[in-house]
Amino acid sequence: MSSETPLLNSKTGVACVWGLTLAVIAVFMLLVWEAGNGKSMPLASQGVIDLSGWDMEKDGPLRLDGEWDFYWNQLLDPDSFSDPGSMPTGQVQRLNLPSTWNIKHDGSYTKNTTGVATLRLRVLPGQGNATVPLSLQLFKINAAYTLWVNGQRLAQSGVVGTSEQTESERPSNSLVDLPVTATAARQPLELLLHVSNFHYRNGGIIAPIRLGPQATMHAQQTRFIGISMFFIGALFIMGAYHIALFFFRPNNISPLYFAAYCLSWMIQIGFSEASHWVYILLFPNLSTHNIYAVQLICMGISVPIGYAFFRSLFPNEFSRCVQQYSVTAAALFAVVVAGAPTLFASWAQVPYYISTVALIAYCLVKLLVAWRRGREAAAFIFGGFAILGIAGTNDMLLKMGLIRSMPLIAPGMFMFMLFQALALSQRLSWAFASVETLSTQLEHNNLSLKTEMAARERLEREIVKTSEDERRRISQDLHDGLCQLLTAARLRCATLSRISQKQGNSHELKQLSDLLDNLCDQAYNLSIGLWPLEHGPSTVGPSLQDMIRRFSRSSGISIDFHQELACESCTNTDITQLYRIAQEAITNAIKHARPTHLSVTLDCRHNDRTCLVVHDNGIGRANAAKSKGGLGMSIMTHRARMIGGKLRVEDAEGGGTVVICSFPCSAEHPENQHRDKQI
Repeated sequence: MSSETPLLNSKTGVACVWGLTLAVIAVFMLLVWEAGNGKSMPLASQGVIDLSGWDMEKDGPLRLDGEWDFYWNQLLDPDSFSDPGSMPTGQVQRLNLPSTWNIKHDGSYTKNTTGVATLRLRVLPGQGNATVPLSLQLFKINAAYTLWVNGQRLAQSGVVGTSEQTESERPSNSLVDLPVTATAARQPLELLLHVSNFHYRNGGIIAPIRLGPQATMHAQQTRFIGISMFFIGALFIMGAYHIALFFFRPNNISPLYFAAYCLSWMIQIGFSEASHWVYILLFPNLSTHNIYAVQLICMGISVPIGYAFFRSLFPNEFSRCVQQYSVTAAALFAVVVAGAPTLFASWAQVPYYISTVALIAYCLVKLLVAWRRGREAAAFIFGGFAILGIAGTNDMLLKMGLIRSMPLIAPGMFMFMLFQALALSQRLSWAFASVETLSTQLEHNNLSLKTEMAARERLEREIVKTSEDERRRISQDLHDGLCQLLTAARLRCATLSRISQKQGNSHELKQLSDLLDNLCDQAYNLSIGLWPLEHGPSTVGPSLQDMIRRFSRSSGISIDFHQELACESCTNTDITQLYRIAQEAITNAIKHARPTHLSVTLDCRHNDRTCLVVHDNGIGRANAAKSKGGLGMSIMTHRARMIGGKLRVEDAEGGGTVVICSFPCSAEHPENQHRDKQI
């Protein structure tokens, strides 16, 4: 890989990751800060809020925060407040909303998580807001409530009860349009809430109750649902994409872990207040217990899945023991949530949240270590998880009631996916760069190999040519030297034999003459075997004929020879190799196949190719004795390859073996020039 490819190894790349991470964190902080800033909203005091200084059309919706009238363990009807003389003022207390209910006993505050209460607030709309159609948003009120406005019941979530058996909990996300008559008369609005909680750790009105113009409130609600569906859709697409990556490369488990992580968060966000329980729109009949259980279980299992994803990427940095701990904790948490009552499962979140925050800090440290060690894509993974870790910690502290903020897990998860996409892009970029580098190197190596093969082929040709030249020199030396001397000795012996016949003493000379005849014949055969005297560029035919004649005479086997040449005089220098192939094939057939007849055919009339066929009627290759250390076939194959030809050895129909060698002939063939010869 070239040094220019890994951008994040440079200072510029590091600065880019840090800058993007800090920018996103700053945006999150700004969102949280703006949630409680802007124009100073009026606050309720002693159960009354005055909106005379707030213009709904210009300033938009506001939160009905502040002191509400609070009646603990009482469910008071609107009729109880209709007669000023019968109002239960002696039992009234004050509760600052949004908050879990805090009850004052003997000068100290204690938190009561379960119970029932009545909350009341009088809203003075002011002159400018009298004619504006208003809507009221009630969100995250545990666990059931009923709303009256000016004595008229307008909304209900679940069934308010006085015990766990009589209460029916339901996630609260209601947008209530107030009747026009409620504000047209410029009279105060009396909001009365019955709230009960016997199923959750936090009871009361946890999120702000908002009041604003109907058009604005409905637009914000639609926009929020659209944004939530966007985040859920993005998680689904990213999960499906990584599942596809895993199926394309099943040896890499990291995409599967990330896909499971995305899909678990997709389900958890859809079933939580982070999306205003948007899945209720799709599954309206799903029970509240199942909604709550699915949310918590998906949140719980996402922790070990995320850790497994990190460990699959950086096994040297992330401990296996911590992974086993996270799996065990998530399994126990899932069992508790699935089997225990909702209230107990709600309390079980607290220790699991604390454990998760500690694990987030551990993962951030290990990701930073991986980045410092130069692990691939560690910078992007660290930046994305830093954002997700801040968002997740914010939401967990919010759910534990330790801070006032807004849910940030959906945008945090989206940013983590974005950073993972950048990391994946980096890995793919590096992979493509590596492929390009390897392709260039392979092309260079192929070129070098081709050059080396060409040089080796030229060297082999030179070696074969030198070998043939040496054969010819030795053959000529034998023919012109030893053979001539033996011939002279045989003639002298014949002369002496005739003289001795006259003297009656010719027996010994007769034997010597026969011996010289045999020696002379063997010397000539050896000379012709090394390099036939008839062999030359223009006289290939007689060489094959002579070789076949000698093989037939020495072996006693009938050999037929058929030759079909397109040129009267063959000038192809590659015929020399074909001659040697035929010589080796006939030798092998006589030696191993035990034939009674052979046929040799040389044909170069068709398709500009020269073809040699040696066919015997022997016992076949399967029954022939295997020679140990024989190089005949290898040498034949090598010679065929040298002249660009192909060598095939096949079993013939009816028995025997066929050796076929063909190679391209570049000569221009005159038509109708051929000759047939047979021995």
